[in-house]
Amino acid sequence: MKSIVLLSVILISGVSYAQIDLESQIPKEKTYDKSIIDETYGIQLYESLNMALEGDSVRMENGYAVNNWKEDYYDDGTLLHRGYYIDGQLKVYKNYYPNGQIEREFKNIDGFRSLQKKFYADGILKSEVKYMGGSALLWVDYYANGNMEFYEEFHKSFLYHNAKRSYYETGQEETVLKRVKKLNFIQNDFYNNGITKQKGTLSYDLNAYDYYKTGKWTYYNQQGKPTKEETYSNGKVAKTKDL
Repeated sequence: MKSIVLLSVILISGVSYAQIDLESQIPKEKTYDKSIIDETYGIQLYESLNMALEGDSVRMENGYAVNNWKEDYYDDGTLLHRGYYIDGQLKVYKNYYPNGQIEREFKNIDGFRSLQKKFYADGILKSEVKYMGGSALLWVDYYANGNMEFYEEFHKSFLYHNAKRSYYETGQEETVLKRVKKLNFIQNDFYNNGITKQKGTLSYDLNAYDYYKTGKWTYYNQQGKPTKEETYSNGKVAKTKDL
């Protein structure tokens, strides 16, 4: 009788140990802590998987490329990422801050055009970028107060700008570049009080991939009084006149 009881105890103990050992071997989903959020660039963890922006990494699980919807979580269980994968690469996805706010959302519209929006942790829009063929055609950045910081729009050839503007945090324009002809532009720079700082014309060099000053440029002090004129030829000062 004692032998039977002892055998039962051994068998029960063996089963319990096997169950505990089996549970320890079941793979658990990886979670992430807040350190993955870069102070400047946000959550960059998934950018190399973005097929539309020429990401060359492939997400694998159990030896296979991930397909369909996939979610990742922070250590506390809140949602970090939800994306749709095709052969291990992202087509559509959203990332989230630990507080639940969207950090960025990316949409591949038609295989050639795509759109990405980034947000501050309080939900204010941080940037909006429209891509064509993996290159940024339109890029807009915003300050944390919601005011526009930077605007850049390229010609569809991607060789030069249609327009380019930067702003002070107050919302006042700082620099305005506007195309008037194919490779000819007007630029105006402003002080933070709205007074013109300098203005003139530019041309774009397709060989050097850069702008150069041409024609007459006028410079002003912070009271709006013109102080100097410069005349440029092929990007070099040909004549200077104090006013």
